[in-house]
Amino acid sequence: MKKLFELLAGIDFQKTLIISGALALAYYLGPFDNGSAVEAQIMQMNGQLQVEEGKRKETDASLKEVHEMQEKIGRLSSQYQEISRRLPSVLGSIDINKAIDDFGRSSGVSIKTKRPGEIEKKEIYDEVPVSVNMEGSFAELAQFVFLVSSAERMSRVRDIVIESDYADGKVRGKLKFDGIVIGYKISPEKPKVEKKL
Repeated sequence: MKKLFELLAGIDFQKTLIISGALALAYYLGPFDNGSAVEAQIMQMNGQLQVEEGKRKETDASLKEVHEMQEKIGRLSSQYQEISRRLPSVLGSIDINKAIDDFGRSSGVSIKTKRPGEIEKKEIYDEVPVSVNMEGSFAELAQFVFLVSSAERMSRVRDIVIESDYADGKVRGKLKFDGIVIGYKISPEKPKVEKKL
């Protein structure tokens, strides 16, 4: 080791400068890294970061849609519960006929005929129609329609036709009323079909 230090101490400044330059050139041409590899890695990482940022935005949008759908489902569920609480699950034309008779007595109309119609199935409820023919004054008929539309099980009268005997500018006798009283009930739940694998 002492000989190495003596050899290095014996080298003059010019030789030291040349040897230093040669070593620097060899290092520069060989293992020297000017940062291009690091810049390439940074560029690659920035690209991956942008891709991941795009995925994050898509995920955020999907989560927002899921949250909105959950809120809508919650609102629809509460509305369905309210409807199912108000509407019966069993309602036949006999029940509607009884209610029509009660409303007829309360309003003073004279009910002539009642005919049950075909049940119309909707998505979550069924409509049970009954055709009604009756007579009464305008006030009595209006009271009947009011009583039907304010009832929970029946809330609609449709296809109304009112006729009168009209002579000499005056209505003679009672008005004749034809219409359909609609009752509502919750549709029975459809059985769930299990998928076989």
